[in-house]
Amino acid sequence: MKEIHDFLTQEECDGLIELINKNHVPSTVVSQGDEFSVQDKSRTSSTSNLDHSNPLVKSIHEKIAKYLDLDISNGENLQGQLYEPGQYFKPHHDFFSGAAYDMHCLDKGNRTHTLMIYLNDDFEGGGTNFPRMNTVLQPKKAKAVTWQNMINGRTQENTLHEGMPVTSGKKYIITSWWREGKPQSQKIQRVESRPQLPQLTEKGFDVVRVPEDTWNLIQDTYQLLKDKVEPEVFEGKEDFIKGDSELISYDHIPHIRNLIHNQLLPIHRNFAGVDIEPSAMYGIRSYLRGASLVEHTDRIETHHVSSVILVDKDLRCGCQHKDNGDDWAFDIQGYDGDWYKVYLEPRDMIVYESALCVHARKEPFQGTYYRNFFAHYKII
Repeated sequence: MKEIHDFLTQEECDGLIELINKNHVPSTVVSQGDEFSVQDKSRTSSTSNLDHSNPLVKSIHEKIAKYLDLDISNGENLQGQLYEPGQYFKPHHDFFSGAAYDMHCLDKGNRTHTLMIYLNDDFEGGGTNFPRMNTVLQPKKAKAVTWQNMINGRTQENTLHEGMPVTSGKKYIITSWWREGKPQSQKIQRVESRPQLPQLTEKGFDVVRVPEDTWNLIQDTYQLLKDKVEPEVFEGKEDFIKGDSELISYDHIPHIRNLIHNQLLPIHRNFAGVDIEPSAMYGIRSYLRGASLVEHTDRIETHHVSSVILVDKDLRCGCQHKDNGDDWAFDIQGYDGDWYKVYLEPRDMIVYESALCVHARKEPFQGTYYRNFFAHYKII
């Protein structure tokens, strides 16, 4: 563990605090190997997922990569935290283990390095305790602290640490985590490298309606979150989505996201005819005019049976001679080798074997936005 004084400038710290103040939600933790994080009494701070298209955030991420001498593609997006009086983060490790490793590390590897930066020091309490090192670090504005969660492939148990309670004022930090290998989750599996998985259905896909109770829940959350649309950013996006897209994140309501995921499980199980369990649910992706999706299959670890659920679409195109552009097809190749164009209306969902069936959206979208989210399940 190492301290680096004046890692950032005072102005950079103030700029990051401003970004955190504009956008933060209650912090979550990984629970029992869940694909998604949940709110928990062990962590009472607020979290801000910083936008890496912001020049300040991007420059700091690059500075951290250079200091640690790591490939920037191995870094997770920077995260800001705000601790108010009485808030804390109980002792924990940054690396994953047990069931959590299976859910979070198959594509990116485990966390090897952490670098944390104090953005202010005008508060009381809030030290960082490393109980197995008998060390308590005192916050100092612009000071960074870094440690290795893994050395030579072995997790370091002595990196157990906690954010001690703030007694007065507000504490701001940012945290940067780094993984073993270049993120693979968005890499595309082409048709010639299909995984060796069993074909569960005759055709490979089907179109069904979302149950009314689940659809009402989806619509309620969509109305709650649709004004929180933000740019969609992930490593390798340009190889996956051509054109622009935005994201309506369910990170603000992880308990609702998990509820929807479990309510849709029987539909996917009936389609597959085998026992499956929830593995991933993405937020609502909003494709914008001109966007398309390349031909691909999904992750073999967790995306055996999936669905695309249409939440909302606006086909207005601003064209001179017509009000709306053409509807947008979901292109999928069935097990008979033929390609099918599937058109959805809100509440429709296409259920498909996403790790085997090649799928895409081949034509550029002509309208204003097309909003759908994805539910993924894996064979037990």
